[in-house]
Amino acid sequence: MSRYRLRGAIFAAWALVVAVALVAVQGHEQTLAEGELALLQLAPVDPRSLMQGDYMALRFAADGELGLLSEAEAKDVETMPSFAHFTLDEQRRADFAGVGDTPARGRDTISMRIRRIDGGYSIGPNAFFFQEGTGEQFEAAQWGGFKVADDGTALLVSLHDAELQMIGSQQR
Repeated sequence: MSRYRLRGAIFAAWALVVAVALVAVQGHEQTLAEGELALLQLAPVDPRSLMQGDYMALRFAADGELGLLSEAEAKDVETMPSFAHFTLDEQRRADFAGVGDTPARGRDTISMRIRRIDGGYSIGPNAFFFQEGTGEQFEAAQWGGFKVADDGTALLVSLHDAELQMIGSQQR
């Protein structure tokens, strides 16, 4: 392969990687701008990591429901459905309503993609990072605020206290 063809191939590969990254970023930006806000109850754990800085390990109440479902379904079926369905109350708090293979459509219903994390199933990330030295204010966190797109993409954007007030100024 000539030097010019090699450079052309490297440039084409680089351009493809950049294009894929830009499409992913644009999709997430659209979710943040147009997604529905949903508040999911959480159980924070251990807000400190020496290697990564301040963070809060997260577990969501709905993950417990997914765990029970996955144990029951493992006896019958090898795969877990792709979406967790939630109903929303007037304050945007989400209540687990079940699972399915397609996103649910409804006025006060959202669906979030189910993720496989650490050998189990979850609807959200397992950690929330925040500025060093601000960990005490996040100890009151009881709700995770998500922006949810119609296709089930869900991005954690904020943490909220028991009165559903956003903690800190970390909303994305």
